[in-house]
Amino acid sequence: MQKIKTIIFDLGGVIINLYVDKTISAFSKLSGLSDKEVEKAYLSADVFKEYEKGLISDAEFRNSLKANFNLKATDTEIDEAWNAMLGEIPADRIEAIKSLMRDYKCIVLSNTNAIHAKAFHEKLTDSFQYQHLNDLFHEVYFSHELNQRKPDQEIYQNVLGLSQTEAGKALFMDDSQLNLDSASELGIQTLHIPRNNGFINLVEDKLSKI
Repeated sequence: MQKIKTIIFDLGGVIINLYVDKTISAFSKLSGLSDKEVEKAYLSADVFKEYEKGLISDAEFRNSLKANFNLKATDTEIDEAWNAMLGEIPADRIEAIKSLMRDYKCIVLSNTNAIHAKAFHEKLTDSFQYQHLNDLFHEVYFSHELNQRKPDQEIYQNVLGLSQTEAGKALFMDDSQLNLDSASELGIQTLHIPRNNGFINLVEDKLSKI
């Protein structure tokens, strides 16, 4: 294996804890549907992928949710339900990132959207005084800004090019094995991080073996 020069971090489930069940429950309460019905719609609706790719506006996304779930909710109520999945950002992860940045180029590659990005950055500012992930990482890439999303391989190829990184010298950490498998096919080294379990010991162990 080649020596790692760049570490690519997923955001949700790796840096910030993610609780999708909380958003499902929140939309269940707003809509009167069961959690199972909301979850089925969440997993099957193309609107979520379109929104993550920045192909529809915030207003179009909210209107689609209103139609899909027969919501009579306000925009604020919808945003609060959508953001319910965003959990805490453990301080030890921020410290670990700062430490890794001394020896590696550290970048973020996240499937996200405009509403979540705004809410996440508010959490980041409240907890750590960083206004934006760009204040912490060397580079930040969001799916809704690139109009691409994981696990499609073009997003990895795009980010490798933008960051001037060779695939074999990059280590990509994600909580989705599907995303990792797609990146691995391009020669990117990968590390699975169980959702919300933290990456510190896992990445230290991985880097010590490369």
